[in-house]
Amino acid sequence: MNEEKLENYIRAGEVIQKARKKARKAAEPGTNIKIIAEEVEGLIREEGLEPAFPVNISIDDSAAHYTPGVKENRVLKEDDVVKIDIGAHSDGYIADTALTVNPSGQHQEMIDAVEQVLEKALDFVEPGKTVGELGNFVEDQIPQEYEVVRNLTGHYIGKYEQHAGVSIPNFSNDSDHVFEVGDAFAIEPFLTDGSGRIKNGAQGNIYKIENERNVRGRVERELLNRIKEFNGLPFTPRWFDDFGARKRMAMKKLVDGGIVHSYPVLNEVNGGTVVQAEHTVVLTEDGKKVTTRR
Repeated sequence: MNEEKLENYIRAGEVIQKARKKARKAAEPGTNIKIIAEEVEGLIREEGLEPAFPVNISIDDSAAHYTPGVKENRVLKEDDVVKIDIGAHSDGYIADTALTVNPSGQHQEMIDAVEQVLEKALDFVEPGKTVGELGNFVEDQIPQEYEVVRNLTGHYIGKYEQHAGVSIPNFSNDSDHVFEVGDAFAIEPFLTDGSGRIKNGAQGNIYKIENERNVRGRVERELLNRIKEFNGLPFTPRWFDDFGARKRMAMKKLVDGGIVHSYPVLNEVNGGTVVQAEHTVVLTEDGKKVTTRR
């Protein structure tokens, strides 16, 4: 990995560390979740970077892929179990992290468990080990009272690619993909007191361009040109200055036409509570760097 690329990964990670602190501080009962997302995204921009994707704020049995809407009215409750997934990029090189907070503390044991699983996985992974070996190790660390969510995984990261082809399951698998110097990836366990599977729910206000073919309508063309500025990374309508009825209709047409993908919220199939922890790792000749952790 060349020095400039590594510097960008490290810079993104430094900003994400600040964003984690901001998120934890902002996640207070009574706070509208749109305020939390915008404060975290605003910090990233104030630091001179851009979000790699909209801040995900997924609560209780929702595991991932919800970001506040333009007219969001949900506020945090004392007993909410809140997954906050944050990404930033420096010249396209991404740092991806997630934390879980529960203001009441009633679910802290499960949160501590997923954080401990992540820490053990970070200690275990190194060049020469395989994705399968890591998955086998992680599954052995799961406390008996919880299930690992099997259809959500960690993932490799590329330039302007949040999910760069290689998945990293948190359970026993036979992948012989070898971790090598120069790799960048996120390790991302999810635990639940439910079944360990997630399903698609309602749309979650997160979108991503699928292709760049021409469109006919003027509003659709204008919207698509704006979307292209995200360089293929996920985005949300909250990021547009004006997202009124005409743009909402234009977005629907882009989605219906297969030009833009709309991410559904991912929910635990039995309504179980889900917790998440995540850090980004870069393997270098000088050792393993967890860029999103001090």
